[in-house]
Amino acid sequence: MKNRRGMAVAAAFLAAAALTVGFFLPDLAGRAADQKLSVQAETFAIGKVPSAADARLVDMLKLAATYENELYLDHGAVSDEVDIRISAADIINRLSEYGMMDKIECEDFSLSPFIAVKGKDQSVPSTGVQMGIIWKCYVSDPQAGIDLELLIDDRSGKMLSFGFNRYGENPGAEEEYRNEEEISKEIQEDLQEKSAGLQTLCEEYYGFRHTDIEYHTEGPSCFARIFFEDENGENITLDLERDQYGTVYTWNRTL
Repeated sequence: MKNRRGMAVAAAFLAAAALTVGFFLPDLAGRAADQKLSVQAETFAIGKVPSAADARLVDMLKLAATYENELYLDHGAVSDEVDIRISAADIINRLSEYGMMDKIECEDFSLSPFIAVKGKDQSVPSTGVQMGIIWKCYVSDPQAGIDLELLIDDRSGKMLSFGFNRYGENPGAEEEYRNEEEISKEIQEDLQEKSAGLQTLCEEYYGFRHTDIEYHTEGPSCFARIFFEDENGENITLDLERDQYGTVYTWNRTL
């Protein structure tokens, strides 16, 4: 047991050193990483991972929205399960407070740290493989009829993305008695209400400044595209997306 604990401490120490390499891997390391991404669910010794846990929150938000592979870890680099459990409970309360979803009970969490990986963008030669450590948090409340998944940044403990599913209803039955105009109106009003709460949340929670918003209410997936600036004036685009029936919602992650 002592030997295993010592290995874990050593791995964490190596991770701390590795984390100083930044958000984008050098091209050589990027090419090597590309060759290893055929397997999407493996366990890695965290000390061997040149991760982006020290990246800016804006970078991690972008990575959470676009990553392509998940490489699972035994533990985080900066946060542990206790830290993430506290962050998740705070996020859930905020989502309820700002009108995104009904309040849910969240005593039991399923927590999994992983390396989110986005492959090299061939259209931008200077861009390497992007990697960062994220926690996936899953909670289900049968009484409220909600399954919720959160992505949380290992370094800051901030929410990077969420998605939830409301079940126990039959939304399709109601849709049969409404025309397309009524459905479109309901979707836009719902997106306006929820995105208003998320705008306030982002300003208070991330410190962003809201600049604009667009609504798209046609098609099977409808979304509000919300534009922000961070403290450095960098543009950030975050989408709130829902299905036609209002049973599935995602934030900063495509349905």
